[in-house]
Amino acid sequence: MLSATADPGALGVGAQTLGTVCMWAAVLLRLPHTLGSRQQRELWLAGLAAAAANTLDLDSVGALIDRSFGSLHSVDLVRNICGLISAFALLELVHSLTTSSRRRALLVWLRVAACCVVAGLLAMEVLYGPHGRHLVQGGPAPSPPAPYWLLIIATHLAVNALALLVFLNLGRHCADRSLKAGLLLLAFGTAMAGVFWLNALAHLLGHTLAAAVQPFALALHVLLIAAALTVPTTYAARRTLSDVRDWWRIWPLWRDLVEACPQVLLAPRRSRLREVLWPVGPPRLLLYRQLVEIRDAILVLAPYATPELHACAWEFADTLDGSARAPGGRGRGRRAPDMAVARPAAVLAVVLKGARAARLSGAEPRHGTLPTAQIGADTLPDETAFLITVARIYRSAANPVHPHSPVSEEAPQ
Repeated sequence: MLSATADPGALGVGAQTLGTVCMWAAVLLRLPHTLGSRQQRELWLAGLAAAAANTLDLDSVGALIDRSFGSLHSVDLVRNICGLISAFALLELVHSLTTSSRRRALLVWLRVAACCVVAGLLAMEVLYGPHGRHLVQGGPAPSPPAPYWLLIIATHLAVNALALLVFLNLGRHCADRSLKAGLLLLAFGTAMAGVFWLNALAHLLGHTLAAAVQPFALALHVLLIAAALTVPTTYAARRTLSDVRDWWRIWPLWRDLVEACPQVLLAPRRSRLREVLWPVGPPRLLLYRQLVEIRDAILVLAPYATPELHACAWEFADTLDGSARAPGGRGRGRRAPDMAVARPAAVLAVVLKGARAARLSGAEPRHGTLPTAQIGADTLPDETAFLITVARIYRSAANPVHPHSPVSEEAPQ
């Protein structure tokens, strides 16, 4: 093998093995998502080739193949070709990130260059005739001779330097957090690959450096590339958990409203736990349906929101102090958002609680009642946050209308 793994310490070998396992996990995890994006396919191919190269670089894998087929020399060659494929796939990713239009000519030339480098590697392999394992160091001279390794090292260093500059530049100026994280991880991953190949070049030129650095550089390289591959999945999982958490917090409010207004349901009711464990759709869709049904329930309950109820709601909202703590009940001591959000949320919570109690008590809806307090948000995330505050205050607020108390007949002027 390369001198990188000629005599690594046990820790270095363990780190490289761990990195390789993580890379394979990331490659398999990202496979279903590579069909719709060219850039995702290029990154996935780079990760797949790098995972294959690092797998073949492991001593345990080499020993297993040697016992089974007695062909370690072929393993070395395939490993180096996989490394070059990974490098050129990364170069295609750089091309697609830096060109605004599809410049097919440049892409074709990149692929021609990749074929030429691989063909040159194979030609030198045949030209040099029988030789030992592929090593930069470990004997009196590198095997195969230096030109073979110079071609490999120069290709990797050129690609790594270009990719590092592009990924760093794009990552620093990227507004999207997910894309920014992926680009910076790619930048640091290519930097670690650069460290590996710079050390290999130093060995080729006769400078003795710490060989133990090599497996750690490879381990960091594959771990960072694996992390970059899983960034979209990680962010999607985080968003899913956030949606489930928000849905769970709003559920008590939704349950009380649809109990009073079952006609707003867009699908049959299911238990809270069953909806989480066996959802009938993506969490984002379930959350959106929940918000739609709450909006519809607000419209149904609007005729039950009397002026007295609104007055009671504003009186309750005025009792919130500057820290926006909901007085009384289970909400005591829990901070809500700022007062600009907490007061409208408190008004809506009390109005909904009173209107629901009036409807369930059999009171007649009134014409000319005051408009129900509006949801204080224009976007889905803001609306979700607002209704979470409403749900929290709803649980802590006292019922302002007794279910059997008469409702005033006097309409507002």
